[in-house]
Amino acid sequence: MIKRILCVLLCLITALPLSFSAFADGSHGFFMDCDASVVNQQADGFMIDFYSDSAEALCTYWSNANWSMDTSVTEKIMGTTLTGGGAYAGLQIKDAPDDRTGIMSLWRYEYKSRGTGKIEHIYAKALFGKTTTYDNEGSGTSCVMPFDWKSNTWYRQLLLCWTDSETGNTFIGTWFYDYDADKWTLFAYYNTFLQRSFIKGGIGQFLENFSESKGALYRSFRYRNIYFLSHQNGNWVSSPKVNLRSDGNPKAFGEAKLGVSDDGTYVWASVDGKSSVDTDHTLSVKPTLVQPDSPAYGKPEIAELSVRDNGSVRWKMAENSTPQLSYKLTVTDENGKLLRSRSATRPETVFLSLDKLNTDVYKCTLTVTDVFGQTAEKTFLSEGYKALSEKVDPPATEPAAKNENGKFPVLPVAIGGAVAVLAIAASVAMVVVKRKKKR
Repeated sequence: MIKRILCVLLCLITALPLSFSAFADGSHGFFMDCDASVVNQQADGFMIDFYSDSAEALCTYWSNANWSMDTSVTEKIMGTTLTGGGAYAGLQIKDAPDDRTGIMSLWRYEYKSRGTGKIEHIYAKALFGKTTTYDNEGSGTSCVMPFDWKSNTWYRQLLLCWTDSETGNTFIGTWFYDYDADKWTLFAYYNTFLQRSFIKGGIGQFLENFSESKGALYRSFRYRNIYFLSHQNGNWVSSPKVNLRSDGNPKAFGEAKLGVSDDGTYVWASVDGKSSVDTDHTLSVKPTLVQPDSPAYGKPEIAELSVRDNGSVRWKMAENSTPQLSYKLTVTDENGKLLRSRSATRPETVFLSLDKLNTDVYKCTLTVTDVFGQTAEKTFLSEGYKALSEKVDPPATEPAAKNENGKFPVLPVAIGGAVAVLAIAASVAMVVVKRKKKR
């Protein structure tokens, strides 16, 4: 009996550390790679659609884009080599089901100064979004902010880089599109302090349980509609080939599953941390998804534009407009003379404070270019400009109606001709009467 008790206790003692160790490593994760060979490994943008039905997946990070930037031009200008870098952006659920955030993080670059020989760093700076620095899994800057995204809803995430017209530096930002609401949201964008840079190589995704204590939860995702914006020709190119796999970590726990939808339009993956099945081997699929050759998106639309004589200008994009990337504003007088002009690649700017116009007669024209290179225009006329236009423009006259043959009537000409004929006839008659009297 004593031996049996000792054996049971020994088994329990042996089993406890294994159980704790498995739980401490959390649930299984997933990784996916997108094929950038369709744009020769050089892209100015990336788009992917994301969906998750795991509403209670606390402490979960869905990284929808992990990428690196090209530094070759910057290194040539600086005369040194940059190391480090890298970035990721996506969505999270933190410590409660409604504690939802977006995230965009860029690691710093390190280089040796040519002048001093000391190790220096380049930190990207967020121009829209709250910037924090971090020193975990590398060092860099990060925007982690509340973002009210919903489970069981498709979202599109757009990653875009461009050359800023004011600084000449490469900026990079991310936007989210809510399919249900038909609405775009700018999340954050950065000044990378790199020159003529772009997204280099492929872009990956991952699903991560970042708190060991929340490992025993269900997590999932779906991905579809994957496109790269070619750095070489500026076209959006379909990238349907993906490589999706589970981590196969024997220390993690839970049942991992992955696959492709019946119609072939999306890949999916899930892990159930409460399942008695433990998937300790790697699962993988390498499908070619069914998707259009070019992405579908809407149009830019300026809903409102207002200007005051003191030079303040405000505008508002329509609720369902594609998002603004840059703007150009011109103010002219009644003769077309340019009074003011402003332009910039600033996606968040919807207010400008110009110098006082010193006239109440002006015309303001705003042109917005969206993230897809499309333009929208709206004009504002001051009351003085409208009044002057009404005085100068002649009153409108109603055009003559056409007859049933589609020709304008010739009645006035016919009447004029008849009058002339009658006058000639009267003259002839008078001559005849005079001759008769003479006889």
